[in-house]
Amino acid sequence: MPKITRNEEAPTRRKRAPAVILDDQGEEVRVSSILFGLAMLIAIVVATAAWMGGSMSQFESKFSNFLDDGARTMGIAVQDVSVYGLEQDPVLARDIKAAAMIEPGENMFRADPHLIQRRVEGTRKVLNVRVHRLWPDQIVILADAAEPVALWHDGQDWAVIDGLGRVVPMASAADYPGLIRLAGTGAPDAAPHFVKTLSQTDLAPKIAIATRIANRRWDLRIVGGTSVRLPEDEKLETALTRLSGLEKRTRLSQRDLSKIDLRNDGRVYLSPNTPTLPASAEAGAKQS
Repeated sequence: MPKITRNEEAPTRRKRAPAVILDDQGEEVRVSSILFGLAMLIAIVVATAAWMGGSMSQFESKFSNFLDDGARTMGIAVQDVSVYGLEQDPVLARDIKAAAMIEPGENMFRADPHLIQRRVEGTRKVLNVRVHRLWPDQIVILADAAEPVALWHDGQDWAVIDGLGRVVPMASAADYPGLIRLAGTGAPDAAPHFVKTLSQTDLAPKIAIATRIANRRWDLRIVGGTSVRLPEDEKLETALTRLSGLEKRTRLSQRDLSKIDLRNDGRVYLSPNTPTLPASAEAGAKQS
């Protein structure tokens, strides 16, 4: 080992520089400063919570109340909740307003339009719900009443079905002769989707009745007697579009067909009517 003389100073150990990081602008930020700041922030939050009773939930509640008071002071609190589109049914309009669960004085920033829309849709009393915040102090709810969309034969009589799949009480089928006719168990619940999909084509006037099969799909009977077998509901739109195109190009409804089967993707099966022999010809055929 090298000798150290009195005139030579012993080598000193170099001190390690504190760890640093650089921010986005290249400025030096000391880790120790960051840790100290975080510790101070946590200490302030804990101390505030303890001062308010030792409960973080109380702290959150009081902080929310503070924000609401501030919003009211600044004039951005809810002053009015309006419902449009249901003027003909004041009782329903009041129910929808109550379902929104928004009271005057609430913070406009916390009146979430998407949450209000879900609450109103959850009533299953209206259609086409839209919610808007009109700053600084108004909530507007737009909704449509469920109108009759179909007639359903329940096995004994015809009932009127609305756009939410409900039987309309006290409504007479005779007042709605132009609605599509439905039959089969489960037809009312599936009616809104079926009617909406059918409306995207020009097939409705050609359909005598649509029958719900196994609560999974529909069979149609075209005016003239031809039966159309449709696939399950997830393929309904595609099948009706294909049927509409075939009708335009080949006039299937005017052909002598007993059945049109659209349940197989990419293929259409046509079954012609079996000609019936006169009674005398049938007897002669049996004797021969």
